[in-house]
Amino acid sequence: MSGMGTVSEIKSGPEAGMPPHVKPVVPVEPIIRAESMAFVRFRRADIDAMDRFLRDFGLTPLREAADVRYYRGAGTDPFLVEVERGDVDAFLGFGVNARHADDLVTLSKAMGAAVEPASIPGGGQRVRLVDPVGVTVDVVYGATGVHPLLEAAELGPVNTPFHKNRVNSTVRPPLAPSPIFKLGHIVFQRPNFAVSLEWYMRHLGVIPSDIQVVEDGTAILAFCRFDRGAEPADHHSIAILGGPAPGLLHVSFETFDIDSLGQGHQFLKSKGWTHHWGIGRHNLGSQFFDYWKDPAGDEWEHYADGDVMDNTVETGYHSLARGTLWAWGDDLPDSMRPPFPLKEVDQIHASGGFGEFPLETARQLFKALHIPPRPWLR
Repeated sequence: MSGMGTVSEIKSGPEAGMPPHVKPVVPVEPIIRAESMAFVRFRRADIDAMDRFLRDFGLTPLREAADVRYYRGAGTDPFLVEVERGDVDAFLGFGVNARHADDLVTLSKAMGAAVEPASIPGGGQRVRLVDPVGVTVDVVYGATGVHPLLEAAELGPVNTPFHKNRVNSTVRPPLAPSPIFKLGHIVFQRPNFAVSLEWYMRHLGVIPSDIQVVEDGTAILAFCRFDRGAEPADHHSIAILGGPAPGLLHVSFETFDIDSLGQGHQFLKSKGWTHHWGIGRHNLGSQFFDYWKDPAGDEWEHYADGDVMDNTVETGYHSLARGTLWAWGDDLPDSMRPPFPLKEVDQIHASGGFGEFPLETARQLFKALHIPPRPWLR
């Protein structure tokens, strides 16, 4: 598989030196190579509160049914978010787009899963998979797109100290929800990191763009892109972090530019929603980012200006430390840091608090996340 092998360092993270013994991820032959992200699916006990959040976040309702609601963005995807009513809040799964109709047949034969009609906005056909921790993954082909709500636009001129490209013209973006053009990526936490990463590489053909490792060189965080050959793909569409319990860390949606992200931030704040982290710029992927919490406590990210890569770019390996997760902005929120001192790791593991997550990996992960990333931050 393309995309494996090169060891590099994060230039903006000098606090994270490369460990001497990187354990590279072993490539696998994929069953198919998926094309792109399609949608996410949630269950919510308070579906009306979730509706208010999604509208303020920048999504547009398609149907206001009693038990299942769908939301689209400003682009051509038929929908981006499905929310069903239920007694318990939950992340149910997500969908990806297949590149070819034959991919569904290939996947069906390999997995013994049926090719069936996709009874969702846009239609088409799907094969439903289940990942190692029970998350459903719908591989969809043939969905009918919709007319965009916003036509294609170009970034306006920017003034620099050397070139004044904007003359007699102001920049005054409106206070409004961030326009959302697509589902960008999903980030998971998994106790068995290697098993989950191998599953997504095999079943969807993703390529690790960048992998972060702990002190002994063990991979702990993988940012994976779709393998679209010579056609560039987002730096990551699926990311996996090794950690004590399986779960969703966040879902992320692309907006237009830093002004769209900033004004969306102000709009969500004006509506009283809970801000989580940002605005800042990530290191791996390079996106401007801004994170919010929905009414159930899940994290939703707006991003803009992310990296794209074709399949000739090799995997980068980097040490994990708190400061490698962002280039500028605030440090990680307290809720994203270990809530206990390092000396308690062994005791928590012995009591079953980390499940099947390996003790030595836990020690090294929490050590990395305890290291202050910048001397001027607490």
